[in-house]
Amino acid sequence: MAQKRRKQKPKKPHALLRLTVGMALLAGFALMFFVFFNPWVWRLDLKKELEKSKVATTVYDRDNQPVVNLYAKTRLWVSSGNIPDALKNAFIATEDIRFTKHKGIDVRGILRALYQDLKAGKKVQGGSTITQQLVKNLFFTHQKQFTRKIWEMAYAIRIEQQYSKEQILEFYLNSIYLGHGSWGVDAASRVYFGKSVSELTTAECAMIAGLAKSPEYYSPYRHPGAALKRRNLVLKLMRTYDYLTESAYQAALKEPLKTLEKPGTSYTGAYFVDYILETLKKEMSLSEDELRSGGYKIYTTMDRRVQQAAEGAFTDLAEAGPDRFGVMQPQGALVAIDPHNGEILAMVGGRRYSAAQTNRSFQIYRQPGSAVKPFVFAAALENGYTPDTKLEDKPLEIWVNDQLWQPQNYDDQYRGWVTLREALEESINTIAIQLVQQLGVATVFEMAERMGLKSLVREGAKNDMGLAPLALGGLTRGVTVLELTAAYGAFANEGIYNRPYGVQRVYDAKGRLVYQNKPEQREVLRPEIARTLTAMMAGVIERGTGIRAKPVTNAAGKTGTSNRNTNGWFIGYNSNILAGVWIGNDQASEPLMANGVSLGSGTAAAIWGEFLRKSGRDEAEFRPDWTEK
Repeated sequence: MAQKRRKQKPKKPHALLRLTVGMALLAGFALMFFVFFNPWVWRLDLKKELEKSKVATTVYDRDNQPVVNLYAKTRLWVSSGNIPDALKNAFIATEDIRFTKHKGIDVRGILRALYQDLKAGKKVQGGSTITQQLVKNLFFTHQKQFTRKIWEMAYAIRIEQQYSKEQILEFYLNSIYLGHGSWGVDAASRVYFGKSVSELTTAECAMIAGLAKSPEYYSPYRHPGAALKRRNLVLKLMRTYDYLTESAYQAALKEPLKTLEKPGTSYTGAYFVDYILETLKKEMSLSEDELRSGGYKIYTTMDRRVQQAAEGAFTDLAEAGPDRFGVMQPQGALVAIDPHNGEILAMVGGRRYSAAQTNRSFQIYRQPGSAVKPFVFAAALENGYTPDTKLEDKPLEIWVNDQLWQPQNYDDQYRGWVTLREALEESINTIAIQLVQQLGVATVFEMAERMGLKSLVREGAKNDMGLAPLALGGLTRGVTVLELTAAYGAFANEGIYNRPYGVQRVYDAKGRLVYQNKPEQREVLRPEIARTLTAMMAGVIERGTGIRAKPVTNAAGKTGTSNRNTNGWFIGYNSNILAGVWIGNDQASEPLMANGVSLGSGTAAAIWGEFLRKSGRDEAEFRPDWTEK
């Protein structure tokens, strides 16, 4: 007879867990009680807090000389009566639709946001009201802390008791950061449209309201396409919540996104500073507003002379004319690094910062073409090949996915038996393809990834595990100028790769060290292989495809041209500096042409050589000669 099972008693919550939860709730109520009965909180002066809450952050170069004060006095106070209703409604529809109904915190909104986050399995929606956002702007950081959230909610409730909704909205619209150094809607109106906020159209109001979510990403100067989509979403929300009639909505949608040509005054290192801000936002979990106006002192690796040379590098690049956004094409980007430690010496993300702030040096991915070939040759040397190993340059017929592929060389010529040294100098496609075939796709992929190409795609319907991507650089996603340039660092540094970085250290407004860069390096090649590749790539400049980089001597590098000549590259180095140059149209499918003349990697090599001479780092100590060990 089976034994009767004992009825298990329901398990009680662990005593320690109950105690912890109870103490947390008690602490929360105690803090709320303290805040509500704190006399200082009962006498909040929002305008006074607004004026004292912002202190300029200063960025310094490697010599500790100031580059720029990020928080300029670009706040222009405007009274509520001079702010268009369309702008107020745009912010309410986008940021806090229940603004007129709640008392500072919106319980329904918090629950809705929590539900959406749980449904998505990640943070997708915020539950903060406009009043809470105002509190964060004036009193607290944006870091996620339990005690900060309690204070924020308490302050929001007190503000709602002391000020009218109209007053709160006025303070909010005058305190919010909206990009390019503009705090408040009137400053933003002048930065983007060159007129006062009272003169804005409905479509312009929607664009400015759309900036609140991410001023840098939705900037019409940096990302006009994203700005237009965001503006139209705001208009849709305004229509959904009956702030616009159907006819007004349709009329606003048809209005073009027309802003000023220039967002403001640029300065030496503007692209570099943008990169610094993007880095620190992630590393320190701060908003751009906090970084710009938090009184920080940011010490960078920027070399002012190298930066100035980089900014002048594209002055003589031929112009094909402006695109549909009014941005001159083709564009260019340049990154310069100290290969011995990874310090970024200079960064330029476009021809002119004042015309377009998209930082093409790290924000866009483009096809590297033959600039990936050194990784193929490095894998070959690591597996027993030498610079004098010979392969036959000949027509190839390769079946790929049941289709015949007949790759050709860039000059449609075949040279017969050639050494690997000659193949790299002349960037011969058939030799690179044969090397990948002989070594195996996995071997070459591992080499490129090991050396720093982290954007390679390993899996999926489209991936880079193939002959064409690895031998010819037709990658699924592409690479950034910063990524590809840094990957060449191991060739220049005896096989040691250094993670590139631009920030040395950061101090807060009280002088406390709050961020320190931690250099990362690893050996990715044997020193003798790095030296051998350097000697082979020296020939690229001396007599190969990169000859236009001369008269720079004692240097090594590699050209790169992608399919249909849509991207031109040159990555090169000496013992003092490593630099990568890219040129191309923002419309990635358009070939490099200007005044009827085809541009390409030769043009990039010439820009690189001129930059190196003006940087003052063209005199190298090493002579890249290779001798068998």
